[in-house]
Amino acid sequence: MRCLWMRAIFLFMTTTLSFGSKRDEWWKNTIVYQIYPRSFMDSDGDGVGDLAGITSCLEYFNDIGVGTIWLNPVYKSPMADFGYDVADFKDIDHIFGTMADFDELISKAHQLGLKLLMDFVPNHTSDQHRWFVESRKSKNSTNQYKDYYVWEDPKQDCSDPPHQCIPNNWVSVFGGSVWEWVQERQQFYLHQFLKEQPDLNYANPQVQAEMDDTLRFWLTKGVDGLRMDATRHIYENDKLEDEPLNPDYTDSVPGEHAQYQSLLHTKTVDLPKVYDVTYHWREILDEFSDNPDWPGYPSRLMVVEVYNSHKALLPYYGTSDRRGADFPFNFGLVYLNKENMSGIKIQELVNAWMEDLPPGKWPNWVTGNHDRPRIADRVGITYTRAFNVLNLLLPGTPTSYYGEEIAMGNIWVAFNKTQDPFAINNPNHWENYTRDPERSPMQWDRSHHAGFSTTTGDTWLPVNQNYLSGVNVADQMADNTSTLALYMKLAALRKEQPAFQTNHLKYVIVTENIFSFLRMPDTPGLESFLVIINAGTSNSTDDYSAALKKKMMITEDNSGIVVVSSNMDRNGKPQGICNVHVAAGEAIVIRISVYVINSEPAPSLSPCLILATMLAIIFSGIVFRYQCT
Repeated sequence: MRCLWMRAIFLFMTTTLSFGSKRDEWWKNTIVYQIYPRSFMDSDGDGVGDLAGITSCLEYFNDIGVGTIWLNPVYKSPMADFGYDVADFKDIDHIFGTMADFDELISKAHQLGLKLLMDFVPNHTSDQHRWFVESRKSKNSTNQYKDYYVWEDPKQDCSDPPHQCIPNNWVSVFGGSVWEWVQERQQFYLHQFLKEQPDLNYANPQVQAEMDDTLRFWLTKGVDGLRMDATRHIYENDKLEDEPLNPDYTDSVPGEHAQYQSLLHTKTVDLPKVYDVTYHWREILDEFSDNPDWPGYPSRLMVVEVYNSHKALLPYYGTSDRRGADFPFNFGLVYLNKENMSGIKIQELVNAWMEDLPPGKWPNWVTGNHDRPRIADRVGITYTRAFNVLNLLLPGTPTSYYGEEIAMGNIWVAFNKTQDPFAINNPNHWENYTRDPERSPMQWDRSHHAGFSTTTGDTWLPVNQNYLSGVNVADQMADNTSTLALYMKLAALRKEQPAFQTNHLKYVIVTENIFSFLRMPDTPGLESFLVIINAGTSNSTDDYSAALKKKMMITEDNSGIVVVSSNMDRNGKPQGICNVHVAAGEAIVIRISVYVINSEPAPSLSPCLILATMLAIIFSGIVFRYQCT
């Protein structure tokens, strides 16, 4: 055995999380791709996307390296909030097709090796759901559905007419009071979202049983997991105490109603029972996991949607004796924008999640969704490619919003064409509230309506006209330097390279401009990857060799190969790491052989390797100075 110190096998000084479970946790090495069904592909020419349209595009996901698709709601709905107001949890809305269309979608997805997630909307129903139609009729004990929703009498000692005596000061997410008067019952019902979305009453065991049955219905259908919508709102304070005013609230974005941010929500979200019901649903998903009756479905993924600080999300993972969600969505990166983006800010957001991640749990990242402006508008088109590098190469599971792979941007919709109820509820300030801009139709090619629809009329929302200038799938598939080509290359790296299938993360250089990190494999000797992102406004040239040395790491010859650059113009080129130039908005990924020096070699190492390790510690400074001169 040759005693060459640069070939020695050093011990990795990096934290390796231990996952004791023997489950097939397929979701750790997938990309989750969010589909807004109204906007993905229209198969019948009515200007609205549908299930058959999605089915016709499934091969696309294999082509670009996506393994999991997630559908926003396709349930039967009057569409007051585009499907989040569910009128029947066990039926498909005619806008999207039929249950047979859904069965065909999931069957073909599985044939292609794709996983499919559905939205589960547990907090509320539509006011047209038969449960609510019956519940509002009377509060008599003979009414089976009388307690399916949260009903409350007018506030006591109130001298105003009953319909004006609202029970407390609680404010809806969409603005205004959460209480809506119903004459037939002479009571108010609670709605934490639109008045067309009455909140279910989970204090009623029948409601819990109904929703459990709904879960089992879709799991029996074969869905691979569920994303639990608005989970934190399920329970409220049963004493109906007022919520305190938010001392930091300023009416900088006024609306026509009291705004949600004006209060501190201590009585209406994240109550302890919310975690209990989350753990309970985990148990139902586990009934369908590792089950011999369900070959091919060894584990069902459970994700919860909770907008809160990262520390407040951690209990959703579960406890030492009860499993919770596989992960709550991590929305930290969606708050990056042109004003606050920097290498330091990115590290702050990433490190907050990684540092507080419970032992044995898995991280995840989200850079956009149907409720937030698109990346191209939020941080600027210069940085859209770098954001895909960030999202897909951090440790954990990334979620991509449809169109991010081709750098789709927001659209502008005039008020008289506005669809979003949040904007319609605030007509004098609608542009501050509308979510229509990020929900425009997918851009497939340069044909009419970007290939989304064959309608001769208008699509449900306008198509962004930049599809005519290359922001479409067909053009970018034909261009090996495109944003889509980059996305595909990153997806392939995640799939093929062991370094991207671990939870290892080492920061290297972090400055106002630069966020860089090292991804390392579990097995010493395999290749590692240095990821450099310039999130600043000026070019940067830095010595990564010296930075690694400070972390007791050395690289072979202080050089590597650029496996992918965000502009796709440096791929395959040798790159010394002593003097790396990265332009503003650029990202590069360098394959390197890195060795971690441990000052206490393991006793199992041979004397030759122990000597090699000690020599590396003593002489690495000389070697680095010599090679970087």
